[in-house]
Amino acid sequence: MLFWIGLTFLEAKAFQYEGDLGKLSLAGYLEGKAIYAFDRDTPRENPSEKLGVELKASSSSWLSSKIFLQAVDDGKVIDPDNKALFNQFDRIYQDKNPYVNVNEAYLDIYTGKVDFRLGVQKFAWGRLDEINPTDNLNTMDLTEGGINDEIERKIGVPSLKINMYSDMADVELAWVPVYVPYRLPQPDERWFPKVLKPPEVIKTDTMVGNIPVNTSYQDIDLPAHTVGNSEMGVRVSKYIGGWDLSCSYFTGYDPMPLTDAPVDLTVKLLNPLALDYRINTQVTMVPEIHRMDVFGFDFTTTMSSFTVRGEYAYFKNKYYNQKIDPVLEQLVTKSRQDEIYKEFMTKYLASGGRDNVQVFHIDPHIPIQEDSMKYGLGLDYIYGDTTLSVQFIQELIPNFNADKPVYFNKNGLNTMLTFLFKQFFLQNTMEFNLRTVYEVEFQDFIIKPSLKYNFTDNLQGTIGILFISGKYDDSLFGQFKDNDEMFAKLRCSF
Repeated sequence: MLFWIGLTFLEAKAFQYEGDLGKLSLAGYLEGKAIYAFDRDTPRENPSEKLGVELKASSSSWLSSKIFLQAVDDGKVIDPDNKALFNQFDRIYQDKNPYVNVNEAYLDIYTGKVDFRLGVQKFAWGRLDEINPTDNLNTMDLTEGGINDEIERKIGVPSLKINMYSDMADVELAWVPVYVPYRLPQPDERWFPKVLKPPEVIKTDTMVGNIPVNTSYQDIDLPAHTVGNSEMGVRVSKYIGGWDLSCSYFTGYDPMPLTDAPVDLTVKLLNPLALDYRINTQVTMVPEIHRMDVFGFDFTTTMSSFTVRGEYAYFKNKYYNQKIDPVLEQLVTKSRQDEIYKEFMTKYLASGGRDNVQVFHIDPHIPIQEDSMKYGLGLDYIYGDTTLSVQFIQELIPNFNADKPVYFNKNGLNTMLTFLFKQFFLQNTMEFNLRTVYEVEFQDFIIKPSLKYNFTDNLQGTIGILFISGKYDDSLFGQFKDNDEMFAKLRCSF
């Protein structure tokens, strides 16, 4: 196994070269992780191993490059079916193990007033921690449910970044020629979102009774690779009187999952005289992508011993997933069943009684468009070896339609409160972290305490506990309420 083999190289040092040809460095890490799931009925998750290798090179003061690869033996993947070695930029369900991930791979060109970066890269817009409303150029790897750190969730995208510097303002331009979709685990894995799982049966108050539901999942159908389908962003920054200010604009695709759910209703006539028939339902979860425009503003400043951060984004033409249970129930109400049965009997009689099984295709159009805004404030305080950080983040849908409820938003609002406490001990060799997130409207939360210890300069161990609580299965955290766990990590850097 990669991790145990790597332990024999604990004293290895990063390779560095500096000479007439330029500079070259090779560094990386080997990490092993194991979890203990408190709920033994959840899908299994085996220990995982990850080898990260970072290569940096520069041939002059104006040219450099970076490649960061990760080779992963992922314990979350169950019965992998995809035989490809590298993660693919055109798939949601990678379904492979082991695999190699191209985290970043780009070329930098420096000219003084203008810098260029071309290749696979991650952008960092906004000022808030973990949740950045103005940061939409990278999609997310959600194979761990989104509970891991933001830098690990972000998927590097092939793109071009141009930074221009002047006394008037600094400008960052970003162009992503091809949309790279988010990534999800397989439906039978532990961190698959429950909100993307339709109910097993649809309850009715008719003679049909409960209608069984079978579900299949389709991978994404990406748009054609044209300039019109590319994504673009611009960010203008200026430091004014102690305030670091930025305005931004993004036009492109929503980076978060949107899924339609076409339905095939199979009607089988059992007894024409008794009007006895049965209905089975096949739901196909089909990923959708929709373009949107995001207008953003963010700032940071210091006040006495505190750092204040803020961020605001207005989303034009943003789409949300409707809650699927009520949508499916509307497809099989008594009146809808009567309409379907009437159409069924027309075809049945026309066929001379031969066509006693018929399929009716219905597209309920799950994603709906709602303009919205998302904003937040953060406050940081550092005293010696202690760090405290609190944040208030809220999403508002001004014209919320109560007849079409959506996930992760209740009556047009979703409010999050976050808290971070960090304390160093033993001359910074030990670090205690406490992270909490609370959703006000849904009354669900995450608590994640952890303890990290540096055994040597290049060997680090971490243990922690993840608590997830929620009243509702269709809330952001509540869908994972059975995934409480204890985890342990050991990382060897070189």
